[in-house]
Amino acid sequence: MEKLWSKDYVLNIVGNLLLFVVFYLLMVYTTKLAITEFNVSVSEAGLASGIFIVGALVARLVISRYMDFIGRKRMLIIAVVIHAICTFGYHFIDGMLFLCTLRFVQGMTYGMASTVIATTVASIVPESRRGEGIGYFTLSITLGSAIGPFLGISLPQINPLYALVLCDVLSISLIVLAFILNITEIKVGFRQRVEVKSFRLRTFFEPTAIPISIVALLGAIGYSAVMSYIGTYSETIGLLLGGSLFYIAYSIACLIFRPISGVMIDRYGNHVVMVPILFTMILGFVAIALAHSNLILLLGAVLVGIGYGSIPSAGQTIAVQKVKLNKFSLATSTLYIALDLGNGIGPYILGMVVPIYGFRAVYMCSAIAALLAFLFYIGMIIKSRKESVAV
Repeated sequence: MEKLWSKDYVLNIVGNLLLFVVFYLLMVYTTKLAITEFNVSVSEAGLASGIFIVGALVARLVISRYMDFIGRKRMLIIAVVIHAICTFGYHFIDGMLFLCTLRFVQGMTYGMASTVIATTVASIVPESRRGEGIGYFTLSITLGSAIGPFLGISLPQINPLYALVLCDVLSISLIVLAFILNITEIKVGFRQRVEVKSFRLRTFFEPTAIPISIVALLGAIGYSAVMSYIGTYSETIGLLLGGSLFYIAYSIACLIFRPISGVMIDRYGNHVVMVPILFTMILGFVAIALAHSNLILLLGAVLVGIGYGSIPSAGQTIAVQKVKLNKFSLATSTLYIALDLGNGIGPYILGMVVPIYGFRAVYMCSAIAALLAFLFYIGMIIKSRKESVAV
């Protein structure tokens, strides 16, 4: 069996974890900050939180084209340095305009750094263990999505300054890691030099990665409501215990199932994994929407952890399956753009449902988005089988 664990593989995992802890911590922190300090609506607070993702999306559109021209390590260092400067900027926020501008710029740096790290990992893991390797790598996202919101909710209750100081320390650590990380650069060929001068759609997106990216987009729209509103939702329905333990239950489910899903993709193929996890994601959102006890709310967390929690790793594995090594950055970027877009627009769109129908309706809308993802994937299976028969 080919070797999976190496020093650079582990360092990439650590770097990604630091990046995502800061990302999720500040997402929860800024949503509450906007509501309590600047007296804005839930939807407007969702915009302040989600505009970070819009910045990441914009950055990914550019970085996938120019990463190998600028150099992957150089791009990573530039990104994490500006990211740290933006993190320090949270100490001086005095209004919504400053907050949104800061979030957008830092979102761009997050998009740059996470794309470089994810592309590097996809390039260094053995092909025969790619699903497993990406599965372990994306556990750093899972841990970040659990640790970050937990700290974002709990630390401000002790002292609002603690959350920001911790983000400062993690951002500086990320800079140190970027300098010591070994990143293999890809030599730019003649065809890439020609393509980068073109502004056709296929030069921004990898066509073979678009179908799975649409599935990821729909899942991310649903999950964005969990990420942005679960704390407020659990407080509103009187399930504070379930809300405080939600991300812990979610992360445990991911930690257990995500590596298993990666191994299963390597051994048995995509459909054996994707169909069950998409169906499980639907059940998870329905459980959250109908929760009248802490137990049901935590059951929803586990189901969403098994379902949506497996999409980033399984999606990236599928996205890079049919592309050459020099297209890994474009395929990875295509998937992450979809995830970012869903997480960026989701809080704003679903937040508009709250004043009219309440929070429970938000999570039923999440379930509908998950159902659409499930049906779209079934359509992908039917189409691929028809094409195989035709051939």
